[in-house]
Amino acid sequence: MAEQYDFGNLSPIEFEALVADLMSAELGVRFETFSEGADGGIDARHSSATGNVILQAKHYRNSTWADLETSAKRESPKVHRLNPNTYYFLTSQKLTPDRKFALQCHLGHPSVTVSNILGRTELNALIRKHSEVEKSNIKLWLSSAAVLQRLLTNDIAVFTEATKEGMERVLKVFVANPSLPKAAKILKKQHCLIVSGPPGVGKTTLSQVLAAEYSEEGWELVAISSIEKGYEAFHPEKKQVFVFDDFLGKIKLDARSLAKDDAKIAGFMRLVSGRTTKRFILTTRKYILETARTVSEALDDDQVELTEMILDLDVYTREIKARILYNHLYHSGLEESAIAALLGGDTVSRIVDHPHYMPRIVHWMTDHVRFRDSDPEEYPRAFIQALDNPEKVWEKPFQHHISGAARVMLYCMFLSRRETFFGSGGIEKGIKVEELRDLFESSLSAFSIERDGTVPESRFEETLREIKSSFIVLQGGTVNFINPSVQDFLSRRVNNPNILDRLARSVTTFNNAADLWKVASEYFNGKPMKSTQIASVILLQIKSGAVAGRLPLEDLAPLLGDLIFKSERFEFTSFLRGGGLSTTAWINEVELPSLIDDLMFGKYSELQHAQAFGRWLRLQLFKYLSKRDYVLEIEELGLLADNLPMYREDLPECILEKFEEAATESIDSLESSGITGHEDRETAIGTWLEQIEKIEGYLGRPVDSWKRSELEGEKWSIQQLHEQQMQEFKDSGGLRRSSSSSGESLNSPPPASPSVAARSGFSNVDLRNMFSSLRK
Repeated sequence: MAEQYDFGNLSPIEFEALVADLMSAELGVRFETFSEGADGGIDARHSSATGNVILQAKHYRNSTWADLETSAKRESPKVHRLNPNTYYFLTSQKLTPDRKFALQCHLGHPSVTVSNILGRTELNALIRKHSEVEKSNIKLWLSSAAVLQRLLTNDIAVFTEATKEGMERVLKVFVANPSLPKAAKILKKQHCLIVSGPPGVGKTTLSQVLAAEYSEEGWELVAISSIEKGYEAFHPEKKQVFVFDDFLGKIKLDARSLAKDDAKIAGFMRLVSGRTTKRFILTTRKYILETARTVSEALDDDQVELTEMILDLDVYTREIKARILYNHLYHSGLEESAIAALLGGDTVSRIVDHPHYMPRIVHWMTDHVRFRDSDPEEYPRAFIQALDNPEKVWEKPFQHHISGAARVMLYCMFLSRRETFFGSGGIEKGIKVEELRDLFESSLSAFSIERDGTVPESRFEETLREIKSSFIVLQGGTVNFINPSVQDFLSRRVNNPNILDRLARSVTTFNNAADLWKVASEYFNGKPMKSTQIASVILLQIKSGAVAGRLPLEDLAPLLGDLIFKSERFEFTSFLRGGGLSTTAWINEVELPSLIDDLMFGKYSELQHAQAFGRWLRLQLFKYLSKRDYVLEIEELGLLADNLPMYREDLPECILEKFEEAATESIDSLESSGITGHEDRETAIGTWLEQIEKIEGYLGRPVDSWKRSELEGEKWSIQQLHEQQMQEFKDSGGLRRSSSSSGESLNSPPPASPSVAARSGFSNVDLRNMFSSLRK
């Protein structure tokens, strides 16, 4: 590795890390480093009883000698303020003796000597002296001209569909992350590695970096486009690394085609596994590998599974995401005005924290050729729009790389409710797998997906497996989309008359029907003919008995009313009158006022039997208030007070009397002694008082109860006690002792907000400091 480096492939952050490692090795001391922008004249510092040793690194893109002189002059006041014992000034520029002397004069402090000013030549000498530092700083040599040439010579670029310029950029912007050591460990132990994962997360980049590492150790790289090429290039005595990018993307994934290749691939993996001088790196999208495994015993082998490493977005912390964006911008060639526009405001944090963040989108949006003729001021908005609408990432794999059954399953997931419930693993949130199964199996025939001879249970499991870790994630008894962008992509795909019609013929639950109708009615707004057809299909499914499940009446009734009106199938009301759906809804009385109004006076009043049904519901509300077997909860009555004004006519006096009677009874039953230990007494009493206000607001007069004044007095007493305790705590100096014991002074700045601090300890201040060098 002892070759001359110009450090052009390193960002300022990476250069600072390198010189800190070099000087630590050279001086035999440990340096603490400081974030860019907040260093106050210090990039790294070693403190001891004899004084401070300070490092200041200077490395900017396309900088000149004049730029370096100016920078040294700006550092001079900082050096005098810090007054270190020893000060090192390190730069990636070449320095002559005269220039070193000039820099010493500009800095103008006794701690700065000519021998402590190191340029490119001196740094390369230190790299040759401390080879362990060179090896550990992967970015130093990864994108060097020599490594790039070796990759190109061995056709890595050809078979990963990369140009010389494209591969050079990929290696320059690479940011080490936890997937690299994990993949390297599997490769070292098993000799084979399959990198799988969803599109756009960096599988090919990871394979290129691993190949470059082995190349740097003297291994021969062999990039192959078919397994036959691997056998041809195999040399028993040589140290060889074989790279097969997208190895299943080049094979038809049917049983007949796979039969020709899967045994050869598995055989080559066994051959490599048995030799210490061989390594085999394969990449594929997760859903393609799972599809292949459903029809290939060779690829479904346990030994093959041991070589797999799933690369997904979970490995990217907030700091890693920021570094990926930083490196892409630094090496992008974008107009400085465009980068400046991006750095203004909160665009950087919006990108890094965006739920659709993906390295491929960052790479795509920092391609200077794409934005050569664009308005720089529009660049930030364009970047956010790309993240908001990442359709290009999912279009090709959805359309060309997964089976028709897998596409149907994703449509079914789009229509399925995500719920929170207790499962075998505790609290789970997502789509229940068993509910998805019913909708999927119903949809296969509607989408004309032919049965392949497998039993329905196997077809469902195989399809789940096909798209697991690429489009979806499975956890316990639930399934979810791997990324919100998948759901956003599907929202646009589903907005298609043909797809909506087929899904309407497949709905199996009332939740499915409600969600599908919501999508369809919004899409067909202004197109009555299309919405009429979808509404009619859904009603026919319901009437046939194919739709199961239950909904609260306040949700089911409006759904049925809208479907009847849009489809003009008014005879459906007779089906309802005859008890056709008598067991599919439950009544939540406090939600009834709005529905009663719609049935008796509103949009459903013209339907046959609607007003009679409204009167029946009004009777149920009266019974709820009058025939009480228990004291009604104050929260329920507060909600009912909110909802009663939605009934436009005056309610019968008997209902109002029973409402006030039930409210008084509920208020009188409130006892603070019954508040459980985990509840905050002040908050609980405050909530009760809010409900009482709602009730009295609807009635227009105070409730005849002494309990309200009692609760207000109790809340006031709790507040007084809290204030007294806080004052005693302050007077005793407890706040000062607490601060010092935690290592903080009273004059310290406030900590980062919990939402920021929780994100891997990388705050917005850290984020701004990291990107500050791009402004220079």
